[in-house]
Amino acid sequence: MNFESPSPGFPKPPPQENYRVAVQRAVEALRPQTPEQLAWLGAQACGALWRLPVLDDVFEVDLSSGRVVTSNGVPVQVAWQVLALHYLAVALRPEPRPPSITFADLASGRGYASVYEARVLRRLCATAGRQRDSLCRAAEGLCARPAQGGDAAYHFDVFPRVAVQLIWHGPDEEFPPSATILLPDNIEQWFCTEDIVVLCESLVARLGGRTFSGEKAAEPSSKASRGEE
Repeated sequence: MNFESPSPGFPKPPPQENYRVAVQRAVEALRPQTPEQLAWLGAQACGALWRLPVLDDVFEVDLSSGRVVTSNGVPVQVAWQVLALHYLAVALRPEPRPPSITFADLASGRGYASVYEARVLRRLCATAGRQRDSLCRAAEGLCARPAQGGDAAYHFDVFPRVAVQLIWHGPDEEFPPSATILLPDNIEQWFCTEDIVVLCESLVARLGGRTFSGEKAAEPSSKASRGEE
């Protein structure tokens, strides 16, 4: 999959670009970034690294190499790596706005509509979103906050200044479960269209039990769940 940069000075990669090149280009885009801008974006300097809150964890980012690890030192999946680097490369200071529009509202997203529907909304409703209880447990496990709307709704602080809201409608006799993800109306000042798809897809993967490294999260043992030794 290809990634584009939200930075006006960061050229769009041609179709054949791969993840490795995407990371290299993201690192290049970060070179002129100032400590003041990184702090405004919500990152905190920690020695040679920058700590960046993402959902339920804090990434540690090496700006010089582009290496991104979790608070436990585990390298994150490349999708999260590039999203974090692109977020930190934002050169402007867009106004943080509450989630209020859908992906379908983005004029630039029309060519991605079927991809977004399949990789985000259908996948969500086939995994954590099959039932309300499983969705609520998954959302709360990512430090989401309850919100208004549907049969269940949650607000996710994906990055310090970029939040999304998930609204879920349960199944009935005629229809399966459905879901909507609301985005800030200035989301395109933060991420390009493909990054937005990847961000939502990556959130759905986390809700479905994947870790930031892409591995399936370990299920608690039956003994541990009962509090036994």
